[in-house]
Amino acid sequence: MDFTQEQEKIFEFVQSGVGHGIIDAVAGAGKTTTIMECAKYVPDKSDVLFCAFNKSIASEIADKFNQKGMQEVTTMTMHALGYQILKSKNSSGRLIEKRDDKYRNLLNSAEIQDQIRPYLKKIIKFYGYEFDEYGDRQSYQIENLSRTFSERLLDINQKYRLTLCKDSFAEFKNMILHYGIFNEVQSKSKYFDEELECYLESHRILLEAGNSLSRRLMIIDFSDMLYLPYVWKLYPNKKYGFVFVDECQDLSFSQLGIALKYGKRGGRILSVGDPRQSIYGFTGADINSFGNIKKYTNASNLPLTLCFRCPPNVIEIAKTIREDIVGKKEVDGIVQGIRLDEVVDMALPNDLIICRTKAPLLLLVFDFIEKERRVKIHPDIAKDLIDQLRRLFKKEELFKLIEIQFGGFEKLKDAVSSRREWVLKKEAERIFDADERRFYIETELSLLESKLNFLQKRYEIWQEECETLEDIFKKINEYVTEKNNPIVISTIHSAKGLEEKRVFIINYTDLPLTRPEQKDWEVVQEINLKYVAVTRAKEELYLVKSPKLNEIIDEGSLFDDLFENGT
Repeated sequence: MDFTQEQEKIFEFVQSGVGHGIIDAVAGAGKTTTIMECAKYVPDKSDVLFCAFNKSIASEIADKFNQKGMQEVTTMTMHALGYQILKSKNSSGRLIEKRDDKYRNLLNSAEIQDQIRPYLKKIIKFYGYEFDEYGDRQSYQIENLSRTFSERLLDINQKYRLTLCKDSFAEFKNMILHYGIFNEVQSKSKYFDEELECYLESHRILLEAGNSLSRRLMIIDFSDMLYLPYVWKLYPNKKYGFVFVDECQDLSFSQLGIALKYGKRGGRILSVGDPRQSIYGFTGADINSFGNIKKYTNASNLPLTLCFRCPPNVIEIAKTIREDIVGKKEVDGIVQGIRLDEVVDMALPNDLIICRTKAPLLLLVFDFIEKERRVKIHPDIAKDLIDQLRRLFKKEELFKLIEIQFGGFEKLKDAVSSRREWVLKKEAERIFDADERRFYIETELSLLESKLNFLQKRYEIWQEECETLEDIFKKINEYVTEKNNPIVISTIHSAKGLEEKRVFIINYTDLPLTRPEQKDWEVVQEINLKYVAVTRAKEELYLVKSPKLNEIIDEGSLFDDLFENGT
């Protein structure tokens, strides 16, 4: 295999250089191939650790090392490395038990519910309700608030552990605001600090219960693998002289801590990543991870600027975000602007359709199902989309026979519309600006109407198979889990690492996404998301206009050319 001059310089650095290095690789530059090749230049392969970003990548890379005759190289994810520390230092005599639902089960336990109920009651009161109100609309909204409280508490619990947050109100509030766990309207409430105090106390109760469970019974979840070695001050039995770190732009602070624990004193670390592909800040990843690794390790910068994936006209768009990216391909692909209503008819098996947000994907999935076309979406997104529909209804409505208990879907739809409209207007009272408040209500009501109309049509078509709402949701799930050469529908976040010949970017004219009072790091991440989106395409890129956009973002002459025919 022929390597570029930049790759050869990296190999030379590994073979005869000194100190730590960091490879700054553009999208499609073959960074994983490069860093794997570097292992050849380390004399003792058993002294090499390759830190992979996820389990599937770790498995793939381990297989490749075996094929190359380098089976002595250790390849593991950060979580697996953390788990190995816990396992090696476990003196309890108990087997470690991994439960992904550990904290959800703890939160739902009677003991924890009793302890946090006073804080939930206070929060519900901040929103203008009493915990024991029983009117139809009030009970529906209290149920929603209680559900939001639980989901938000679980989100806080995970980010707290991944970021190794300090236990103080100031640090806690900074974390909350940094990750936008509350929206702008909620964070401006006069009760916001009091509400956060309730969340902090509830979080402490939940975290202590989780840590206690780990100490007593060695029951852990995914994030515990990174968090517990830190709080328990544990270190691995075996350390390595050369540590390779893949996708270093997306590490959480706890992941970085695990990687550094495995480096021998006097050893070397070679990291690889693309700061312009840092997009997971909202999950707990350290948005400054690339720069921090470079700073902490005093690493030499090693560029990889040649993209093997994208055609020249796609490279031109990518250059507006990352100027140093250079294309390897010589033949232009297709870059074309299209309307949203063209997507379903144009899409072919194996196409990749991506969007920044989930809401347009929900409506697009509706369109595919209407035309009896099956697609594949990420299981987490499928669950989230169906949960959006499920949350429109009360729990007791989900399993009732629609025709018998409700007298048909039309009556059920009317009841839900009336109830949900009341709740939306109640929620909108917290929005001070009248225009913003009206826009919020109109947008949400329009989306509600689309969801209910879709469900009604599906019920009418599937009535013989689907007698309840849950029956309908199961049927929808069948349509979004196609396995045979599927059209893949994904958020941009979930599409990172993917590539395809034909790529559609929904609502491209909204990128980078902007919101009022956006934080600086969020602005950068939104620009990065646009870069990630366009660089998925190997041959054809279709840029889909936002249907309700009033003002098109200036993309320069190329963008003007794409849409000059009114498409």
